[in-house]
Amino acid sequence: MKKNLAIILLMVFFLSECASPQKKLAAQQEKDPKYQYEKASYCVNIGLFDEAIKYIDKTILLDPNYYLAWYLLGITQSRKGNLNEAEIAYKKCTDVNPNFSESYYGLGILYEEQGNLDKAIVEYHKAFSLDQNSGASYQLGVIYFRQNKYDLALGYVEKSLKKYNRSLYALNLQGLILDSLGRPSEAIESYKKASDIAPDETNIRFNLAYSYYHINEFSKSKEILEKLLKEVKDPKAMDQINALLKLIRERDAAA
Repeated sequence: MKKNLAIILLMVFFLSECASPQKKLAAQQEKDPKYQYEKASYCVNIGLFDEAIKYIDKTILLDPNYYLAWYLLGITQSRKGNLNEAEIAYKKCTDVNPNFSESYYGLGILYEEQGNLDKAIVEYHKAFSLDQNSGASYQLGVIYFRQNKYDLALGYVEKSLKKYNRSLYALNLQGLILDSLGRPSEAIESYKKASDIAPDETNIRFNLAYSYYHINEFSKSKEILEKLLKEVKDPKAMDQINALLKLIRERDAAA
């Protein structure tokens, strides 16, 4: 009986000793801004934005200069559609750490979503000037492409690819710009690189077919388009494919 009692007492002591460090760890984590920030990041990644904001608020309360928390708050508020709150958070991030390019890039995206391209361009240039931010240079390429400033657009998309050469979007944009500049053979090389990354991407394959059409490689263009026609379901995409196939058939008939 005494032996059993001793074992029980030993187990109680052991469990209490185990519990004590766990409580200490929990108390330390509660006061650790990095730990709170990591919990917030996890919540953002799984779409629990309100829960994420609770942990972000804890992080900032523990360390008001935790610039990554301000940046994450900007992202979270933006995804919630709270654009004014997102702008405040991004600006606070730039105040705390003026050398963090992603906060300027975030502001650029925000302003572009609001239709304020002038302000967006200013922020993208700030982001790019700090560390050649590839997202910012890509967005500048997109804006200048839409404004038909093709040489300027090409310069920025090439800078984006220099920083990250496997960007599907940047490679596709590079192809579009080169085709617009009357350089379809070079555009084809861009589309081929993009296709290596995403072989089933419809837009890239269609753009590749268009460039082949521009250099009179009709059989290659037709082969791509006919495969696409069997795969796509979107009526608008089907209309575009059929329109290009019609042009090819007309050229074949005229030959």
